[in-house]
Amino acid sequence: MGNPDTRAQILGIARDRFLSGGYAGTSMRAIARDAGVDVALLSYHFSSKQGLFAASMELPVRPGDLIEEALDAPIDQWPARILRTVLRAWDDPTIGPVLVQTVLASAAQQEGPVGFVEFLQTELLDRIKGKLVGRDAEARATGILMTIAGLLMTRYVLKAPAMADLSSEQVVRIASPGIAIHLRGARVQKPAR
Repeated sequence: MGNPDTRAQILGIARDRFLSGGYAGTSMRAIARDAGVDVALLSYHFSSKQGLFAASMELPVRPGDLIEEALDAPIDQWPARILRTVLRAWDDPTIGPVLVQTVLASAAQQEGPVGFVEFLQTELLDRIKGKLVGRDAEARATGILMTIAGLLMTRYVLKAPAMADLSSEQVVRIASPGIAIHLRGARVQKPAR
């Protein structure tokens, strides 16, 4: 895969597949098959499905990794840390426009914004849920995801002045309580030793 044409072909195929089939519905094997390469080559060059997604969407960072870093703190710090992480990525002049384009391209698909929704579920919801314990872990993570998805749509896609004109810290101050309420009384997984 040292050939730039092969890399470009793989990334183009991956982007089309992620946008049409969604993040969860797209497999590394299917991308490799469409590109005519061995799936091991994709793993070698992109590490993971998340790495391939980031590269195909031209993201210089892996959003899921950023969320993991945000969750590496006491739970009472999660709301502000999650929001600052999300805002930092979406406000970035390089990453932000790509994320917005990904949402718009995904929404234009016949099935609706499947790719974006599945990406949020896999990279945000599942990571938060994985850090929590208890039967209500998924409900708590879903509440957080709903708050963040609403924020992303109003601030970056719809560009509603009430949200788009605020500074990042104003958004954190306003939206943190909406996330904190879903974490009230939550228990966190103990780190593996």
